[in-house]
Amino acid sequence: MECAHLSDAELLRLVRGGGEPSAAALRELERRHFQAVRVYASSCANTSSAADALAGQAWKLALRPQDGGASGAVRPRALSVVLRTAAAWSRTDRREALAPELITWIGTHVPAPPGLTAGADGTYGDGTYGGGTYGTAGADAANAHVAEPEFLPLSVAGRTFEGVADHSQTVLWHQAVEHDEPERIEDLLGPDAEAIPLLARRARSELYNIYVQLHQAGLADECRPFHRMVLAYAEESAIDMAADLAPHLEGCAACTRAVADLGRMRVDLGAFLAEAVLPWGGVEYAALRAEEDAPVGSALELLPAGAHLARAPGRVRRRLFGRWGAGVRPGAGRPAGRGLRANRLVQSLVLIGLASLAVAFAVSGNLRNGAPQSDDSKPSESAQPAPPQKQPGPSGPTATETATSTVTASPGSKPPGTGKKPPPASKPPVDGAILEWLFGGARAGVVADTSKHGRSGTLRGSPPATVSGGAVDLDGGQAVVSDGPVIDTESSFSVSARVRLDDTEDDQAVVTQDADESSGFLLQYDADEDRWEMRIPFEDEEDAEDADADEAAADFGPEEGEWTQLTGVYDDPDDEIRLYVDGRLQDTTEHADDFAAEGVFAVGRGLSFGEGFRGVEGTVDDVRVFAKPLTTSQAAALAR
Repeated sequence: MECAHLSDAELLRLVRGGGEPSAAALRELERRHFQAVRVYASSCANTSSAADALAGQAWKLALRPQDGGASGAVRPRALSVVLRTAAAWSRTDRREALAPELITWIGTHVPAPPGLTAGADGTYGDGTYGGGTYGTAGADAANAHVAEPEFLPLSVAGRTFEGVADHSQTVLWHQAVEHDEPERIEDLLGPDAEAIPLLARRARSELYNIYVQLHQAGLADECRPFHRMVLAYAEESAIDMAADLAPHLEGCAACTRAVADLGRMRVDLGAFLAEAVLPWGGVEYAALRAEEDAPVGSALELLPAGAHLARAPGRVRRRLFGRWGAGVRPGAGRPAGRGLRANRLVQSLVLIGLASLAVAFAVSGNLRNGAPQSDDSKPSESAQPAPPQKQPGPSGPTATETATSTVTASPGSKPPGTGKKPPPASKPPVDGAILEWLFGGARAGVVADTSKHGRSGTLRGSPPATVSGGAVDLDGGQAVVSDGPVIDTESSFSVSARVRLDDTEDDQAVVTQDADESSGFLLQYDADEDRWEMRIPFEDEEDAEDADADEAAADFGPEEGEWTQLTGVYDDPDDEIRLYVDGRLQDTTEHADDFAAEGVFAVGRGLSFGEGFRGVEGTVDDVRVFAKPLTTSQAAALAR
């Protein structure tokens, strides 16, 4: 029987139904998931043979029918059963086959089930296994009567994930933890599944809502007046309430945990889910499944000395550094450890007091090196770029643009002739930018490129755009343009910017690059749909309004006068467009038709019929360009 086209749910039904089709269905499930189960089991066991036995036994248990018919997604369920089976082994003579760190963790966190006695094979109840391995797991074995260890305590995060629908669990886990491509996730869900980006958005919303419900249901009476404040603070939509909330959080572990959990859910969903399902070794498992170039740095690195957690070993430590809940700092001199736990994070935050927590969140949003500054704040000296090198004169104006030679003074800049060297540039949140306009100031109508690639920007318009407060102000007929092309639109690239729109009645193009007649891409606001978009047309058509294009779009648009961080990605090898808003992936869409747009790079307007259109009415800051597709974690780092 051919099973490759069947969903995981259909394969499970066949396996549990027994008979001839079950063998083929079991082989397909094993092909899809068993290797990951074996990988996690190897971190729990001391030897390869013990890992095989642990993985094989857990795999059989994971395929058993569950009470009520619900079973969850195959991969995370099977992985969680590995940990539960290991906990059962720790009560028997098989404990010697387990990693010592795991035995210690089980002894601290997992109480023995009352009234049950562990058998010699490491299971509880009236069913036994002889420690069979993957190669001996027959289809009928999945239906054998085996008492699975059910005593592993679940955190609020763990109960939240269990409450999410099976298909939502599959999308969340395989997208955020396993980093599988949409096509791979579609195979697991079956041919009738809806588009993965749509399912992912719904699943994230479902996860968030269930967490909030569980947290609210467990609140003590004294916590209820602070419930909405906790949610707003965790979303960083109300940082200014930190002083009001800190006294309550200082004495409330439940609300402190909610702030940390909801923050991780937003910034690093993969680590949040992995630790929810696998409270021992979950973060390490997620790191091993993640990309190699995950950026470092997070709010937690700003906590006072002593508030960090123990380091993870080797390359796992490097990949975990800066993730929510890991908080690892290099050179801290703490002993290495394999288990980085969310409850240890909560304990650390409570011990240092919520003043530190408030500082960590507030600083991560406003005061980190390289972080965006608010419109009305003066840029610090460390944010000021070195004086730009002498640039060629600006190119001639288009039909709607007028070159300027007006000098706009940099706020807080030092007068010439002081003899002091400029301060060193701060480390960017993501390395490798080929253009970086931070708008620390302008000289002779030119904005410096602090990426050191010499791609300065000229202030255009009549009157020309102005730079103030560390950002460029635009009135709809102004822009900042380069002297030539910056992006190879036939290859992978990423663009990011912070924008604050003063009006949302009209379409507005934040970042673009010109072709001959129209824009080669547009990171923009669509007023008709009231949403942010990363739009790439199929070809250079005269009328950009009617051009056929692919677009990754958010479900929402901006509030007037509020800052939004946008990152648009074109991944050429994967033929994919991605849009991130405030560091969170909003949509992914296919795009396979490239064309060369070799005109100027522009901030604040698009191009149609060879003239500027869709001008920005508002303020733009922190414009960066990369000649590569940024990852989800890198987009989150830019937003921080």
